[in-house]
Amino acid sequence: MLKQNLVRTGKMMLFLLLALFLLTGCLGLPNSVVGGNTKTAILGGMFRSSDRGETWQRVTTLYTIGDKTLNFNAANITTMAFDPKDQKAIYVGTQTNGLFYTFNYGDGWFNTLTDKGTVNSIVVNPESNCVIYVAVHNSIYKSVDCSRKWEQVYFETRSGQYITSLSIDYNNTNVIYAGTSGGSFLKSKDAGHSWDVLKRFDYYINNIIIQNHLDSRIIYVATQNRGIFKTLDGGQNWVNLLDLPVDQSKIDEEKVFNAAVEKKKKELGVTKLPQAEMDKLEKDKYILLKSVAGAYSVVSVSADLSVKDGLVYANPNGIFRLTDGMMWKQLSLLTPPGKDNIYSVIVNPKDTNEVLYGTSNAWYRSVDNGANWTIRSLPTDHTARIMAFSPDQKYLYLGAYKINK
Repeated sequence: MLKQNLVRTGKMMLFLLLALFLLTGCLGLPNSVVGGNTKTAILGGMFRSSDRGETWQRVTTLYTIGDKTLNFNAANITTMAFDPKDQKAIYVGTQTNGLFYTFNYGDGWFNTLTDKGTVNSIVVNPESNCVIYVAVHNSIYKSVDCSRKWEQVYFETRSGQYITSLSIDYNNTNVIYAGTSGGSFLKSKDAGHSWDVLKRFDYYINNIIIQNHLDSRIIYVATQNRGIFKTLDGGQNWVNLLDLPVDQSKIDEEKVFNAAVEKKKKELGVTKLPQAEMDKLEKDKYILLKSVAGAYSVVSVSADLSVKDGLVYANPNGIFRLTDGMMWKQLSLLTPPGKDNIYSVIVNPKDTNEVLYGTSNAWYRSVDNGANWTIRSLPTDHTARIMAFSPDQKYLYLGAYKINK
């Protein structure tokens, strides 16, 4: 622990030195504020807002020694992770520019793991925050010295297979999970030194989410075309959450159910239905989520930390929340189903009623769980691939990604 603290302290001393260069004009200053309703930026990168997205500041300035001004304005952002022990520290993955990390909310950045491929996932050890795992292309890299040096701890040997997702068990930080584009769900019990296949889902794994704030044995695995799976026992048994019922936004199921009850009463000539008949109607009250068009196409999924065990996900036809483990609720959106792709969706971990989602040309915010929405233009002409609140709620971040049409 002492060694890791010294390494982190050394990093911060370097940061302070470079910050002095910045203040004396040797480095480029951060980009200016971009109005929430005026699209003035034409490139991607990272954006930060201190007023819930009304205005945005591009935060892509790199620390360099000398008179060079460098940034990653043109980078496609693929993933983002916060340091659980340091709310100012952020790690950002890109499609072709490696990994960027900051110790000051994004005022200045360092760059590493370049020329290795697309960064798909990042996890930081919650106990020893100089220990970082990164999924890059077909490999998993590990650093134990705050990103100074990297060791390849896993290599996918099958042609065309990539590491798509990573997650770490907060109760036992030696346990790391990884997902692949071929659907393999991997587990390491020794901090990445060896790996075993825990399950084969056979479809591209988008995300692995561990409910560390509740019970790390509860794990979600979101696949691209097969559904969202959940285990309560650390991966021994799984259920597909698309088999759960859904409360649809455009249908008043209670009204339809009551009408069906009255109709059945008339058919049977009774004033009260037998329990067996009521059970049949109750069974058909809600359809299963897998029956909804596009349900298997998981576009975006994230943990809903505003409740004990929650999830929010988007498919081409809408956004759905799972807050009790038993039923999905579809949110009513301003965007018509299938008209404008949703690329990101999050719930404020401190406020369960605040939901945000981003599309190709706008982002939307609701403070009443989807009953009403405000709409704002993006500060970029790219899509809103990443949206996230800093752990202390000081900032809202947006990572942009250009979709090739």
